[in-house]
Amino acid sequence: MEITRVYWLHTISPTHVGTGQGVGYIDLPIHRDKVTGWPLIPASTFKGVWADHYGATEDKRHTDLKLRLAFGRASDQEVNASNAGSLIPTDARLVCLPMRSFQGTFAWCTSPLALQMLRRDLNLAGIARLPPEPPLPAEDEIRVTSKTGLEQSGRVFLEDLDFSGKQCAAATGWAERLAAWVFADEQNKAWRDLFVERFAVVPDSVFDFFTQTGTEVCARVRIDDDLKTVVSGQLWNEEALPAETILAGLITCDRVYTRESQGIGAGDLIREYATKSLTLQMGGKATVGRGRVRCVFTPGREGL
Repeated sequence: MEITRVYWLHTISPTHVGTGQGVGYIDLPIHRDKVTGWPLIPASTFKGVWADHYGATEDKRHTDLKLRLAFGRASDQEVNASNAGSLIPTDARLVCLPMRSFQGTFAWCTSPLALQMLRRDLNLAGIARLPPEPPLPAEDEIRVTSKTGLEQSGRVFLEDLDFSGKQCAAATGWAERLAAWVFADEQNKAWRDLFVERFAVVPDSVFDFFTQTGTEVCARVRIDDDLKTVVSGQLWNEEALPAETILAGLITCDRVYTRESQGIGAGDLIREYATKSLTLQMGGKATVGRGRVRCVFTPGREGL
């Protein structure tokens, strides 16, 4: 029987998971979903750094059966020595994007469509009894929680946009559930309370606008060691997910792809590698402090 877990990615520093050279004014854009245009982190990126966190080199997989079963092994030297990994992650899709706020410093923004897509993934993981989606707000309204710290005289100012803030029980329900999942490993409830205070559901069209304009873009240069000037052609713009972005994906494990399992089952692999919270280095530009990400797992089907 398939065992599923939800994994949450919370960026601690700006995170650049790129797609190579861009064709617009951003020379190094981040990876985006083809249909929605929203930023995402591909499953291949997550699985690579996840395996690296556990030291799953090719040599280590040769000697460690659990690592080999969990993350797979390719071998050109031994007959029938290759096997696929049993832990299968999906892409991590955007849930909340941080946006500057006149009150409360910043808001974790989501949209009704983003919550509907998240609900579908959570249902696939066997997580039910979720809050309803907040009603679709008008273009000049956003839904906030009953404990919001974003309002000033009933108005909410995000970036250069002005909204009417409407307190909503559904928004409060989602904020509390997301806070409990994303900050489950915190020793105190300060971050969970902060998330609920700064959670906002914006119209889908506004969220689309934020995902296109709310990422971090910085100019990078390479300096000539002798002249201390920019090397010709070495000035570029680089995009990154801002710190405090929250994404979510699924991890499934329904079988072990080898005959040498020695009694190790799917549940054993999930418990070993998809239970404890992790701090990962994800994407490029690690030498300038980019890509520090918290990874938290939520049990799904089977409660494992």
